[in-house]
Amino acid sequence: MSADVGDRITLHANTVDAPDRTGTIVAVLGTDGPPYRVRFDSGDESILTPGPDATIEAPTVGERLGQVADRASESAERARDAAQDATGRAARAVADAAATVADRLQR
Repeated sequence: MSADVGDRITLHANTVDAPDRTGTIVAVLGTDGPPYRVRFDSGDESILTPGPDATIEAPTVGERLGQVADRASESAERARDAAQDATGRAARAVADAAATVADRLQR
């Protein structure tokens, strides 16, 4: 059973009283297939090799574009946070250097 990142997986329950579990494949850990890291709709993550009670569906083009947009947004947020951290560190370094120069000039 082959799948790609972003594919939806459904693990069908073996008993009537248990619900199916659905999630999104977030990583392919094998060289050409399973095991997969799956983020279930409940928020849980698990590494699994699907059995015969699992089905995998590739997302539609619209869903795939939404996933790409979400990842791009997350990357932009991380880049913005990193830039703010770097700016803050640079500002602190300049302030420290200015304080050091001021101390030396007062002596």
